[in-house]
Amino acid sequence: MIRRLGNLAIIIVMVSGCATVPARGLGAQPWKVAEAPLMTPWAKDVNPENVLPEYPRPQMVRKPWKNLNGLWEFQPGQPGDPLPAGSTLARRILVPFCWESALSGVHEVIPSHRAWYRRTFTVPADWRGKNVLLHFGAVDWDCRVYVNAQCVGTHQGGYDPFSFDVTPYLRPAADQELIVGVYDPGSAKAIAAGKQSNDRFDDPHGYSYCPSSGIWQTVWIEPVAQSYIEDVHVVPDLDNKQVKITISPAGDLTGVTLEAIARDGTDVVGQASAHPRETLTITIPQPKPWAPSSPFLYDLEIALTKDGRTVDAVAGYFGMRKISLGQRGKVIKLLLNDEFLFQMGPLDQGFWPDGIYTAPTDEALRWDIEKMKEFGYNMVRKHVKIEPARWYYWCDKLGLLVWQDMPSTWGRRTEQEKTQFELELNRLVKNHWNHPSIVLWVVFNEHWGLYDVQRLTQGVMQLDPSRLVTGNSGIDAGRPNLDFEVGHVKDNHHYRPPTCPHASDVRAIVNGEYGAIGYKIAGHVWDTDGPWVHDTYQGIDDGTAEYETFVKQLLGYKRDGGLSAAVYTQWTDVENEMNGIYTYDRKIIKLHQDRATAANQSTYAGDLPNP
Repeated sequence: MIRRLGNLAIIIVMVSGCATVPARGLGAQPWKVAEAPLMTPWAKDVNPENVLPEYPRPQMVRKPWKNLNGLWEFQPGQPGDPLPAGSTLARRILVPFCWESALSGVHEVIPSHRAWYRRTFTVPADWRGKNVLLHFGAVDWDCRVYVNAQCVGTHQGGYDPFSFDVTPYLRPAADQELIVGVYDPGSAKAIAAGKQSNDRFDDPHGYSYCPSSGIWQTVWIEPVAQSYIEDVHVVPDLDNKQVKITISPAGDLTGVTLEAIARDGTDVVGQASAHPRETLTITIPQPKPWAPSSPFLYDLEIALTKDGRTVDAVAGYFGMRKISLGQRGKVIKLLLNDEFLFQMGPLDQGFWPDGIYTAPTDEALRWDIEKMKEFGYNMVRKHVKIEPARWYYWCDKLGLLVWQDMPSTWGRRTEQEKTQFELELNRLVKNHWNHPSIVLWVVFNEHWGLYDVQRLTQGVMQLDPSRLVTGNSGIDAGRPNLDFEVGHVKDNHHYRPPTCPHASDVRAIVNGEYGAIGYKIAGHVWDTDGPWVHDTYQGIDDGTAEYETFVKQLLGYKRDGGLSAAVYTQWTDVENEMNGIYTYDRKIIKLHQDRATAANQSTYAGDLPNP
């Protein structure tokens, strides 16, 4: 039994510009987009025949590949279900949108928290002789994957990319059956789920939002040789004018050489070779530093070669960027490329009214980053959510510093849940540590699910010494025992007005959340019945004046208190939280943009020269 949306009285209708699509080869039942309380401008651009067609891993591009997004068979599941191999499932879903979302076409909560996905695919004939890798960008939360009725692997973790070599399970010259069984307990268990809450679908309120269950990032296949590159780790070293490259190789490496070339456009600026299990170093004679004002990216080509021929090759990029702490006057400051740059950014929760966790299109992802830049921000805090790789790509490309939170949990963890949390924390770092835009990892937010802060923070510092780490974002002045003297950043949260933590001898001080200037705009509210959070201002004039007042206070803290950064809450409204710079559907700006932009830019003007 599927529980349908209740008091919002949602009608299953088509978004303007989208057609009802027969599920070709999937039975007679048609698929169509459901109508959420709000839809973004990009919902009409979602094409079930070509969903999120961009290559999903921009820093490790391999050609050819085949996208498996699109219409899949779907139906709710129960514990102990037999594998539905060879069966036609009851429903249709548009992958990779979670089943609670309008864009999925399902737009429902499944009480059992379990579901089955099924589709068939073909392997291109010219891939013959190659191994075939099956990739998932992310599945929330626990999944089992079957190819031709055989289990090829399992995975737990709602934000991690993972893959399986499915070559032994493929049938020659035939359609291949792919089935994915998913279980997502959501907030019912102490797993990393961020702001997702199981009870918010029928009753939106407060500071947590709709769940996002099942496949929510791109699924694809690609061919590789018997020996291939599984992963790449790129570490820029601006001080020594070099970049270090380490790969994770797979297969027989007898006689195989690792080669890498760095390019500035078409010009080769450096190259080197080594054994595949060794770290390779490329010298960059006159490095161009990456910064928000000049986000220069070098192209990177990495290959495995044997006897003069290329065995495997991937293409990517890197930025020569350094983030560190340094003494300026009497206080410790955040430094970018050895210069103090006040970091000013919004809190971004990464929710979409039509796709929930998944943006409708890649253009929508890019739009968010472009608009943040237009508002004069040089940083963004990605709040208790991990995005698809293409979101970080746009931050790299357009020049936006990122503070990346580890998704939080609800409730007290068991020892097994702690082990899982730490596994996913390590994956967060390793899956994203090549992005020059990411300068700070945040382990915990406001004590949520907090434990062993010193140990976990020090672990992340050791795992990635090229970045800064916050142990607990949001210290409580009334409970000083929860300000752990660990990590690089001392971070307090205080909304109206913003405040500044006391200076530290070893850490930079920041305000990790302030603001919350909010009001409703008729026709752009998720739930017209309320209750609403941060609905306290009269409108755009009142809100903008308050915004400017807060920035003037930040400037005083920067001058007199040594403040290094501030995070305005927040980028968009989210469900019943009304404090966005944009409405949740991203159609209306809620502050005067010219004045807000000037205020934001005033926080870092003069800190670094703008070329």
